[in-house]
Amino acid sequence: MSALVVFGTRYGSTAKIAEEIGTVLSDEGFKVRVVNAAKDTISDISEFDIVIVGSGIKMGKWTKETLDFLKKFEADLSHKKVALFASCGYSREPEKVDEARENFLIKVADKYPSIKPVSLGLFGGVFSFDKYGFVEKLLFRGIKKDLENQGVDTRKPYDFRDWEEIREWTKELLN
Repeated sequence: MSALVVFGTRYGSTAKIAEEIGTVLSDEGFKVRVVNAAKDTISDISEFDIVIVGSGIKMGKWTKETLDFLKKFEADLSHKKVALFASCGYSREPEKVDEARENFLIKVADKYPSIKPVSLGLFGGVFSFDKYGFVEKLLFRGIKKDLENQGVDTRKPYDFRDWEEIREWTKELLN
């Protein structure tokens, strides 16, 4: 069995999730290829039994490269076991999880009607306020203030990825 994990990332958080998904699949006996959609060229996916595609969310959107991958391979993916995942800040706010799942997973899947994902994973990410540009800092200032009020040192990255959740989600794909 072989698996392809394609990801889009802006700051590296989603890359680590994709790598962990790849590790879990490898530990389960899969031959795995993990691909950064922005850096690696994929010309053929015929050898893969399962394809997992994920993206970090910025300004409410997936990375262009991951969406391009889904569009390019939509016909091929219609015959594959496919799973989608997103990594975003909304996942840390329980009242916004359903909205995030709808906007960042269901609506993305609906853009490619031939693809029928077997699972949609919504995971946390990392806030690295020092890496953000001016506009992002403005948008995230409320989150930063909330974290500081909780005693979080926002001069350091704030990692709210749940690694066990990611591993369990990946293992469930194998059923």
